[in-house]
Amino acid sequence: MNLKWAQNWIGLFAGRTDELMSLYSPDIQFEDVNFDLRINGDLKALREFFSGFVIANPDESYNKFEVFDYMGDDKLGSFQWTWETKHAGDFLGVPAAGKVTKTRGVTVMGWRDGKIILERSIWDAVPVFRQLEVIA
Repeated sequence: MNLKWAQNWIGLFAGRTDELMSLYSPDIQFEDVNFDLRINGDLKALREFFSGFVIANPDESYNKFEVFDYMGDDKLGSFQWTWETKHAGDFLGVPAAGKVTKTRGVTVMGWRDGKIILERSIWDAVPVFRQLEVIA
């Protein structure tokens, strides 16, 4: 895989869930460190998690993801990305409706037979909480 592949993958979060899910193996080992979420071999649970990034009313909120760096090959790779969002409601228990936040993250991904079998992501929560004025 490569930077172009990663940019396409992250672009699927904008409501193309069926196409996104077609990239995953039923043997997926998924972890979002910040959300303390682990999903192993459960594509239904993974789809449910991803559905939280689909914007129901784009006039009120949005999610923009962008991959800007990639290192690896077609077996194991990592990439850096940014996430900018205009929140539709509370975020992690913090009032956020209508506010815009932006942060960076890193994803490590592994593939077998062209399907994602490993995905681990971590993102910087500090800028988000600063932008939401929870911390100074």
